[in-house]
Amino acid sequence: MKTQSKSFVVLRAVILLCLLTAVLTACGFKLRGSFQLPEALQKIYVVGSQGDLVNDLNDMLAFSAEVVSNRTDADAILTINKEESENRTLSVDSRGKVRESEMSCSVLYSLALANGDVLLDKEALLLVRDFINDENDIIGRTNESAVIARDLKRDAAQQILRRIQALNVDN
Repeated sequence: MKTQSKSFVVLRAVILLCLLTAVLTACGFKLRGSFQLPEALQKIYVVGSQGDLVNDLNDMLAFSAEVVSNRTDADAILTINKEESENRTLSVDSRGKVRESEMSCSVLYSLALANGDVLLDKEALLLVRDFINDENDIIGRTNESAVIARDLKRDAAQQILRRIQALNVDN
């Protein structure tokens, strides 16, 4: 009797797992980082100063396309023309200590096909985050600005790839 109830529990778990899998695929679920790029943009060469943004773009593109290391092998060239980060104080307390800060990341980028046709010409992207400096939580805020700066670069890379994904490119 016990083996029959165990097999019933296992069968029920397998059916539930199959049902959940079917529901996830039916709702359009896909793994994060995966972008459906147009057919004409399956080999991309990324140009820009080597930094977090270019590295993130290369890593994210690797899920969806082939990142080539030679410009002549590419279907398209993604150029990071300008990348700037800025910190700004928003408010201070009565003792002159910073209470609230703002961090921004601006990117200017272009995308052109290998034949020279320009798809995106110097598109601008601006991301802004503000955060509170809590003097009672020194340990928690020590690396907060570095984490926010890193997240801004990652978010910028995702937004650039979503913009490329939305392009209508005819071969």
